[in-house]
Amino acid sequence: MSEEHGHEHQHGHGHDNGHEHEHGHEHEHDHDHDHEHTLIVDRLPSGDWRVDPAGSELLFKARAFGVLPVTGVFETFAGGFSADPAGGVSGRLTIETGSLNSGWARRDHRLRGPAYFDAERHPEMTFTLERIAPSGADHLNLTGTLHLLERPVPLEIPVYAIAHGDHLHLEGQVMVDYDVAGLGWVRPAFVAGRVRAQAALTLVRA
Repeated sequence: MSEEHGHEHQHGHGHDNGHEHEHGHEHEHDHDHDHEHTLIVDRLPSGDWRVDPAGSELLFKARAFGVLPVTGVFETFAGGFSADPAGGVSGRLTIETGSLNSGWARRDHRLRGPAYFDAERHPEMTFTLERIAPSGADHLNLTGTLHLLERPVPLEIPVYAIAHGDHLHLEGQVMVDYDVAGLGWVRPAFVAGRVRAQAALTLVRA
């Protein structure tokens, strides 16, 4: 089943999607404004879907020294998923760690370096989609594994899925504790060990 929404859908179901960052990354959501939004609450439309980077955004939010907000955007990524009529899904999202942009070159150099994402040795991190299931509420529960620094990090993410004309929007966020995940920052004061990963993806038929 799905729930019809008009044009008043906003990218914020009680969470912050990070669109306020100030380093000039222009995130486009201007596809087919004549279509209504339909909130999907059971299963995704079957078929093959690919991420449209021009209408998508991946970022994380954290604190430096416990108080200063840090927003980092990954500017290069690609992926997609396949869904069958019974609700089964599989997919993959690949993110270039060296494309991280936090708006401050010195901080970006450190975040891309060995103390954090280690982009030279690990140029990509990947998220593997394993399952999407109804939550019984207005979102879906997405299960998958983030592969970062050669370590698997299982994640379960509440996701809002919106059908809009001939494409989909998926939006979600999850807290990642790098110490619990066994990753650990070498300099946790520079960027805290707990970060909020956020995604707003537009998908089109492959």
